[in-house]
Amino acid sequence: MREILRQSNIDLLREINRLKSVVYSASVLPELVTYQAQILITCEMLRRQGQQNLRDLDLNRDELLPDILSETQRLASWFRLYNERFAGPILRSLPSDQLCLRIIAWLHDHHPETHRVPAALSDGGFGIWPEPQFPIVYIMPFSRQRGLLYLPLFFHEFGHLLYVCHEAKMDELVYELQKSIADLLESTPQQDDLSAQEGAKRRRAIAVTWYLWTQEIFCDAVGFAIGGPCFAYAFSMYLRTSGRDAFYLPRSQLEFSHHPVTWLRIHFLADQVRRAGWPKEAEKLENEWSKIAATMGVTEEYHGFYEDRFMPLIRKTIDDMLTVASPWEFLDEDVAPSEWDPQSSSPVHLLNTAWRMYLQDPASYDSWEEQAISAFLESHGK
Repeated sequence: MREILRQSNIDLLREINRLKSVVYSASVLPELVTYQAQILITCEMLRRQGQQNLRDLDLNRDELLPDILSETQRLASWFRLYNERFAGPILRSLPSDQLCLRIIAWLHDHHPETHRVPAALSDGGFGIWPEPQFPIVYIMPFSRQRGLLYLPLFFHEFGHLLYVCHEAKMDELVYELQKSIADLLESTPQQDDLSAQEGAKRRRAIAVTWYLWTQEIFCDAVGFAIGGPCFAYAFSMYLRTSGRDAFYLPRSQLEFSHHPVTWLRIHFLADQVRRAGWPKEAEKLENEWSKIAATMGVTEEYHGFYEDRFMPLIRKTIDDMLTVASPWEFLDEDVAPSEWDPQSSSPVHLLNTAWRMYLQDPASYDSWEEQAISAFLESHGK
């Protein structure tokens, strides 16, 4: 056993040193310097643990072997995490990443829970690895990183980070919602021939499923709270051509699913838009999705996992969660039709202006966007 552990730790040390060397020698953008430093600090911590494991093995005490095995396993797990997840954003870094990184930095800087948390960018489907004790990695499809229109979707991912920052209170609110939904369903007489046992099982499944669904709807709400219309436009445009699954899923796929059907999320987003004072925009948003559904021959059906009477309960829960998370909220000037000013306007104003320009004149949008990105990077690089 001692030789197995010795070989494993020597191998891990070799790989840790290799990773540390590559990360250290990488030429990174200024926006990634703090992120790079945190990776190097962790690599040094892991290196020291590997050396300590070898020193403990040299004591030749058999009673220590279980503890050394445990420490070696923990070391291997941490190394895999940093090697596979956190080093990549440094090694793939490109000058064009500055646009996304500065939007992300602005997000983090405007919240007390995240202003000291370094973040990086990676390629892939929209997502985030949201653990504040680790560096944060935002994920976005490659081509979407190069323009302005879909950057508001970072605001949704930031919502996941805020949830984790306030996890205890957030979970408490979600559990209360689950109980309220379960109580509501319990008080309703069965309309079908389900046995009592089957009915109770279905009600539990619905309530449990809302644990993850509530988180996604909360993150959509964070996205709109920060970005306003630009988030609603980006969210709808990106997802409305996703296919039939965005509009309907069978009961078996809804149970314990990670995300609500996107059409349902659109209804909640439209409700938020409407309550913010934009009823016409909310109606347009819902009508667009209804037209696509009608063209596909899809009828709205959630198999009991959502009913209209859930709306007041969910709305209150999301509002309470927003109060706890307290994200930066768009200002009147961020959504006004006034011209964006690189020197004084916020990134949110830029993103709302981008959508207004695109919707008004798609043909000339690309040239405007190129100039706007250059002005933004110049003004925010000082």
